[in-house]
Amino acid sequence: MSKREQQDGASGLPQAADTASTPLPPHGVARRRLGKAGLAATGVLLTINSTPGMACEICTTPSGSLSGGLQSYRGPKPVCAGRVPSYWTTHTWPSGTSSKKFSNIFSCNYANSKTYGTSTMMNMLKGQSYDYPQNYVGAYLTAAWLNVKAGLSTFLTEEMLKKIWSEFQSKGYYQPTAGVKWYSDKIAEYLRGTMY
Repeated sequence: MSKREQQDGASGLPQAADTASTPLPPHGVARRRLGKAGLAATGVLLTINSTPGMACEICTTPSGSLSGGLQSYRGPKPVCAGRVPSYWTTHTWPSGTSSKKFSNIFSCNYANSKTYGTSTMMNMLKGQSYDYPQNYVGAYLTAAWLNVKAGLSTFLTEEMLKKIWSEFQSKGYYQPTAGVKWYSDKIAEYLRGTMY
């Protein structure tokens, strides 16, 4: 029996080959190096590409999301476990009641006073016909506010959400940073990305 085929007398399992005493030809060494590098790279690629099954896509402030998702934290790592509007229609709220009006949190101008201004937070979460053309910005803002209150989204604040709404209703867009305009589709996309 050759050295590579020796069996462990006690278990009968093949022993590891003694590679120190069996030199590999030059092309074998090159293949082994390439194979090790390929396996290492595969692990890195899988790590970069993998995402948890139930995770938020965005875990940063609106202006921070513009920097390609690069994140740095000062202090504790942010909590990124926001829930979608439909979740909050069937679960206990962290603060207040479901009869609270949208305008109690997000002040409404005259143009929105008869629509958003009269809607309860619960009705806003269920989706309203006037919110549909706006990509459900009201529903996503309501869910984001509840997520902040519940501690499920610590990178957003109530003030940030109010600023998004205030700029959106007065200008028709929100500016997360100078020169960048988010219309309803982009606002909804960002807020939806902070939820699962």
